[in-house]
Amino acid sequence: MSEASKPQQSANDPYSDQISVRSNTVVFDPSLIQPQFYMSAEPKPGAAASATLAELSTPEGAEPFLRAFADVLQAPDLQAAVTYFCSWFSGTVNASLYFPAVAGLRPDFSAGNLSAQLFALDNGGHSLYIVIDSRSAERAPEDASARDNWTEEGLRSFYEKTCRPLFENFAAVSGLAVGMVWAQLPGRLNYFAETWRTHPEIGPMLAPPRERLERAYEQTKQLNPEIFGRKKNPFDLRFRYIEHPTDPSQQIQMRPSCCLYHVLPESEYCYTCPKLTEKDRAERREKLKAQ
Repeated sequence: MSEASKPQQSANDPYSDQISVRSNTVVFDPSLIQPQFYMSAEPKPGAAASATLAELSTPEGAEPFLRAFADVLQAPDLQAAVTYFCSWFSGTVNASLYFPAVAGLRPDFSAGNLSAQLFALDNGGHSLYIVIDSRSAERAPEDASARDNWTEEGLRSFYEKTCRPLFENFAAVSGLAVGMVWAQLPGRLNYFAETWRTHPEIGPMLAPPRERLERAYEQTKQLNPEIFGRKKNPFDLRFRYIEHPTDPSQQIQMRPSCCLYHVLPESEYCYTCPKLTEKDRAERREKLKAQ
């Protein structure tokens, strides 16, 4: 979390120095966009592929973008491009919780206001950023009950109108089951929750709005499954924990779903992949001890 975006002490608004007011609408300062959101307020030069999320929600927009992503990954098909996109996009999911709970703002996270930029790095890696065009955002109501409804309304709109068309189209274009697309997100959001709860630096910074963060997280898990086009809310799940690969005294979170890392060149299943058996993980731990 950047120094500039730490909660500011103000009797009226903790972010009063970082927004420009227009009635109940504000234009938020780019410093509120945290590094772990993988977002940007401005497009960056040199992108290998770019498209709005509205364009990516159509077959003709998604196919060339995912093809370019698959080429960067050296993946055999488009499916790993989808899972890797979701890994980066999980930052926007985190932001959808952070802004209303911490900053008291609801930015425009509509598909037309968000764009994806893919970059191929010189070292053979890649990066992906979600660019927010207009930084106009709606202020939270002061009344607690009204704020709960306002937060839920924003979450519902984000998942139903932005994420669902995007993910269902990705599934149709790539052949990846749409449930597996959604399953890339819950683990990352839960990791963000553990960050505000336990991180030695970020945790204290987010202590004042922690109750609102927890409430917004719970609201996400309680959204009607129909919003996601699923029989069950993909965020409403019980996470499994496994032995840390190098420290047996610790437990780490297992992924809810495979990320398809193993299909990339010279790669294998992740240690936290649900497709691995406990025997597989024990063998991995022994190899690490021998190194």
